[in-house]
Amino acid sequence: MRARASRPFALLWSSMMSGYLADALVWTAAPLLAVRLTQDPFAVSAISAASYLPWLLFGVAAGVAADRFDRRRLLGVANLARAAVVLGAAALVAAGRMPVWGLVVLIFVAGVLETVAEEGNQALLPRVVDVAGRDAANSRVAAGTQVAQGLVAPSAAAGLVALAAAAPFVASAAAFAAAAVLALLLPRSTGAREVAPAAAREVRDGFFRQLDDGARFLWRDRPLRTLLLVTTGSATCLTLAQAALVVYVVRTLHVPDALVGVFLAVGAIGSVLASVVLARAVERVGRPRVLAGSAVVCGPMLVVMGLVPGSRLGAGVAAAAFAAMTLGVTVWNSLTASVRQHRVPDDLLGRVSGTWRTVCWVLVPLVTLAGGALSRVDLRLPLVLGGVLATALALATARVVAGAVAASVRDPAAVGAGSREPELVAAEG
Repeated sequence: MRARASRPFALLWSSMMSGYLADALVWTAAPLLAVRLTQDPFAVSAISAASYLPWLLFGVAAGVAADRFDRRRLLGVANLARAAVVLGAAALVAAGRMPVWGLVVLIFVAGVLETVAEEGNQALLPRVVDVAGRDAANSRVAAGTQVAQGLVAPSAAAGLVALAAAAPFVASAAAFAAAAVLALLLPRSTGAREVAPAAAREVRDGFFRQLDDGARFLWRDRPLRTLLLVTTGSATCLTLAQAALVVYVVRTLHVPDALVGVFLAVGAIGSVLASVVLARAVERVGRPRVLAGSAVVCGPMLVVMGLVPGSRLGAGVAAAAFAAMTLGVTVWNSLTASVRQHRVPDDLLGRVSGTWRTVCWVLVPLVTLAGGALSRVDLRLPLVLGGVLATALALATARVVAGAVAASVRDPAAVGAGSREPELVAAEG
């Protein structure tokens, strides 16, 4: 990474981590609060479903916005809006007037704003880091995200809820505000880049006419299309398995509310470990085998989580299995992101990224609700069934996945391969 890019990247990285921490505080606190308000696991799963719906409904539009508008301002405004929404929710919680359906609405509205902020983050990164430094930058983002969302936020949210129900929401609002300030401190040229003639014509085409650009690119690019379809199937299986995970941990494994965050934090250790060993594993084994193998790991670990006894030992084994599962997920997400960045032109990154997430999560809200319904029968059932389905899918597609990764390097990109790289933004604003 060039020295002149270090300050803008540090600002962007700090803004991203603050936003991810704020997100995770809300995600963890909302179901914990819901468990206090209702005994219905289906109602708790509705909160999880509401977190995915925004990507299904607005993910593509958020990607178009990231490609069309000033990315720096877009990120700042989205985070300020999230701070206001969560602070309003904190007031309702403090007054004892927050119903379960109110938590569902909160997660949905915050999720809509998240789509805008996340696409802004992803589209800004190439503006502040040169090509040679992007592997290191992406690794730092992945590791920092896991620490913020997997280690810090769950434990902090659980502890804050025990202290005062509104406390994690107040802390989240403050973190969103900090993310907005850090984003707006980026050099102005970060968001307002020079537009090539072809991109200028796209802007004149209009917002809605660009909604299908990402889908058309992904459909024409065979390696990315293959990885997208497998990712969608895997995400569906894993979501089914974890639809009522917090309820399962509390009621079946008998983990106290204050230690739920610790359980989730142990799982996040797998993600941090993945960010440390991934590069060496790819160098020794090869990207195709590492990616295919990462998918095979996830399903069996979910089955183990669903079959352990409801005891301290069982909770410990489940936490270790959760860590192994998250390691596999992190490897998969990191490598598919690298393939995507290699093949997608800069001026399409927002639209392709938004479309990717929308397609991956198209069934997630319904599957989450289905997992909640299954949990009414037995809280272990979603984990076992989702794990079995994920294992079957991974084994059936392992060779196809490896071939797609190999082709992603060997074959030319489908469309727009000649698009230019963005000019690196200097540290001086």
